[in-house]
Amino acid sequence: MAATNGQPGSNGHSIDWHAEFVAHRGWLRTVIYARLGGSDAVDDVLQEVSLAAVGTSSRVSSPARVPAWLYRIAVRQALLH
Repeated sequence: MAATNGQPGSNGHSIDWHAEFVAHRGWLRTVIYARLGGSDAVDDVLQEVSLAAVGTSSRVSSPARVPAWLYRIAVRQALLH
């Protein structure tokens, strides 16, 4: 999803991180829930994912790569929890 605010990618598109996270929150929650085995900590880990994503957002070169990148962060954060 390209937007007018956010970090510019290498292809000139700006990435609206809030919109991206809102758009992908549902399936990210499912991934985290599955990794944690149904833990009540899903919301905590989801918040950690959003913080990690904002902290390393410059690594994403195009909006098309955002879902895979968020998935990787979600799995890593769930494993670290």
